[in-house]
Amino acid sequence: MPPAPVGPGDTPVRCATVEDLARVRERLAKVEGGHDNLRDGLNTLSVQFADLRRDLTRAVADNAAQTRREIMGRVDDLTDTATARDTEISARLARIEGGLKLTSWVSMTFIVLATGLLGWGQVGDAVWSLCRRALGYGP
Repeated sequence: MPPAPVGPGDTPVRCATVEDLARVRERLAKVEGGHDNLRDGLNTLSVQFADLRRDLTRAVADNAAQTRREIMGRVDDLTDTATARDTEISARLARIEGGLKLTSWVSMTFIVLATGLLGWGQVGDAVWSLCRRALGYGP
């Protein structure tokens, strides 16, 4: 009896032989082995990626810490420099202020002495003039 038609093209049904089944099983075993190899490779890649991510994270954190230390060192240096400048400027201003106080004191002393001497000079002239009149020597 001829094979029964199976579809629109009326293609006859073909039966597999034991050899065909052996080849299919062999191919299936190869595919499953390849799948296992791919899964193992993906697991290995996943572990390597996790290690890489951990190492990169650690390297970035270490670099950030080093950068922070360098920046803080520079800030400390700038602060020390500014403090030294402030101290120097304060010392200079104190010396200038002391010089101005001394100059002011000397000027005031001179003015007081000059005013006093001029005042005593006028007093002396007035007494001299009075004495001359009293003794009859003057106008």
